[in-house]
Amino acid sequence: MARATTKKKNGNILENGFERTREAWSQLGEDFEELQKRAEKRRKELEKRTEKQIKKIRTELKKNSWFKQAEKRRKELEKRAEKFRKDVEKSAPYQRAEEIRADATNAIEEQVDTLLENLRIASQSEISKLERKVNGLQRKVRELEKTRGKAA
Repeated sequence: MARATTKKKNGNILENGFERTREAWSQLGEDFEELQKRAEKRRKELEKRTEKQIKKIRTELKKNSWFKQAEKRRKELEKRAEKFRKDVEKSAPYQRAEEIRADATNAIEEQVDTLLENLRIASQSEISKLERKVNGLQRKVRELEKTRGKAA
């Protein structure tokens, strides 16, 4: 009889231990979720504070005379660079260089076409034309096969 009560006590102790462990584990999960929520809340607050500080710094910077001067100089440089680019594009040497480039491009293309023709190699434009013709023929063959399949 003493053994039976000891087993019951040991069984109750084990059951109580398991129950306490489950409760502690459950509480641990809840505590972890609460920590996550607090961390997320603090992160958002920090982001808002940081954004406000950045905005404030930008506003203060825009008020500073050296910042205004730097911004003014940047705009002036952009205008000067654009004017310079336009002047260069209008200049006779630039126009001549563009003509030479276009002539050279045409001459090279003609030489390549001649070379391909002499070597009996199809050019890219000829290949494209042939591909379009093949695709059209394939479409017609499919249509014919469909009509024959319906007739049979």
